[in-house]
Amino acid sequence: MPSNDQSFSIHDLIIALLREKKIHAGWWGLTMHFSGDGTSVAPKDSTGSRLPGLTIAVSGVTLVLAKDGEEGSVDASVVNPPKAARARKASPSKALH
Repeated sequence: MPSNDQSFSIHDLIIALLREKKIHAGWWGLTMHFSGDGTSVAPKDSTGSRLPGLTIAVSGVTLVLAKDGEEGSVDASVVNPPKAARARKASPSKALH
């Protein structure tokens, strides 16, 4: 495991997900899912008093098809083009005599 944190932009995250899912066509964006919950928090400069607060967590992400060229979207055909079909070399048959 790397000893340093790795940071990714949203653009880089979309590219990585397109490659992981082997998506080669279309424009794609990212939707983030959040989960929120009410809580009470103690402000840093407060001496014991608590205030109503909200915690928000990122609970997931979803790749979504986008309109061609939509702002923030990525063209899968550019960042993850399909590999060219490789010509298979015909191996000589090994017949038993």
